Amino acid sequence: MVDTWRIYFVRKCRHARPSPKSKLVVIVCQDGEKYHGFLINTRIVPYIKLRPALLVCQAPINVSQHSCLSHDSYVDCAELYGFTSGELNNPRNQISPDAKESIIKAVYSSKTIENRYKRLILG
Repeated sequence: MVDTWRIYFVRKCRHARPSPKSKLVVIVCQDGEKYHGFLINTRIVPYIKLRPALLVCQAPINVSQHSCLSHDSYVDCAELYGFTSGELNNPRNQISPDAKESIIKAVYSSKTIENRYKRLILG
């Protein structure tokens, strides 16, 4: 069973760039049989730092509240990715209330997420 607002470790994540690599993801909603989530990154890349509309979509997540992290990190809420339940078989921490609040704020501010998904996440 896949839980929303939980971190999952995804081996060889097909959404990672430049090539598939293992990633931590936060699942934030379900739409039918598909789950949707955001990738967790250890830093904000310069491209995003130079674009205010994308920078507001970076939600901080602290290692002190999530033992699966090795560093304070960021949930990239600029792009939502679809996952199957088969990809989400390695659950980690539940998202802390502080991180959830940051993610919701970032999603609310996002200009890149479709409104239907915003409603699913914020609803």
